[in-house]
Amino acid sequence: MSESNLLELPFTAPPPPEPGRIVVSDAFELLRNLAPESVDLVVTDPPYESLQIHRARGTTTRLTTNWFATVPNERLPELLRETYRVLRPDRHFYLFCDEVTADVIKQQQKVGAARLPNGARRCSCGLVYWKEIVWAKTTLDGGRIRGGTGYHYRAASERILFFEKGKRALNDLGIPDVLMAPRAGVPGPAVKPGAVVRTLIAQSTAPGELVLDPFCGSGVAGVEARALDRRFLLGDIDLAYLDPSLAALAPHDAIVARAAVVMEEPVEPPELEALADGSAAEDDLDAARACGWLDADGATEVLDEFLDVRPIEREAAVRRFLRTEPPRPREPDRLRAWRAWALSGRRRS
Repeated sequence: MSESNLLELPFTAPPPPEPGRIVVSDAFELLRNLAPESVDLVVTDPPYESLQIHRARGTTTRLTTNWFATVPNERLPELLRETYRVLRPDRHFYLFCDEVTADVIKQQQKVGAARLPNGARRCSCGLVYWKEIVWAKTTLDGGRIRGGTGYHYRAASERILFFEKGKRALNDLGIPDVLMAPRAGVPGPAVKPGAVVRTLIAQSTAPGELVLDPFCGSGVAGVEARALDRRFLLGDIDLAYLDPSLAALAPHDAIVARAAVVMEEPVEPPELEALADGSAAEDDLDAARACGWLDADGATEVLDEFLDVRPIEREAAVRRFLRTEPPRPREPDRLRAWRAWALSGRRRS
């Protein structure tokens, strides 16, 4: 991504006819290439390092390894510094994270017991930390809290760290710091509910202002920003789960698998060893040949690379390949069913 491309973005008022833009980019590269004080709100959910701990224990279903790289804890200070740099004065920053990452960030930013007269606490990056907002995950009808992952006092909530640059009043001082909403019922790992993101955007921006999410995932920040008449800039290294309503704004060569019409019932690929030794069903072998995993001599380099991946990481690698590899003309029905499985989020039994 070139700096000139980003600097062409219409950051200044009046609001331009272009409501939003989506780029394929590493989040840190995107932030570094933005002009200083060019964004009105940052709301994002990085793939934090502690997810690897939960995944190894089997207490999360979020596909981290090989779907996207997790952000090491040592890079979190850079994330906050760059966010501070690109925010305009008197603006807000919301960061979704878990309890472990929240503690890490507070330690890194030297957020201690000392408070300013208004009750906030200073961060070493220049931001001011206000508090944790809690997203309480409810049943679909909103009637009760829904139990989540973990071994004791199961996690049924997520943290949203609330930072400020300068001083800006929230638009509605009556909103509580516990936001209740069910999980988003759409494909994709860790998709945040529109109701929660909408509240954050409505609280901290005015119509026409620019919302940034450098780890956009499904693009929910863009969907809600557009609904509230805000502009948006979204970035991610993988747009496979981008909301179909945003697909027209994605780069022309990006794979937006969720926007595709999937007619086949999802079918999970067989064990890769069965493909390599030819013992899989003929439909599966045909699909493997069609996607370049097998040729006349047997397993190709692509399949060999999958077989070299650790078993705990292999499913995520296969899913990402099937989501992001461009479809081929006249693909077998079984290969299309594999692609539907990769997008569906169904877990291996």
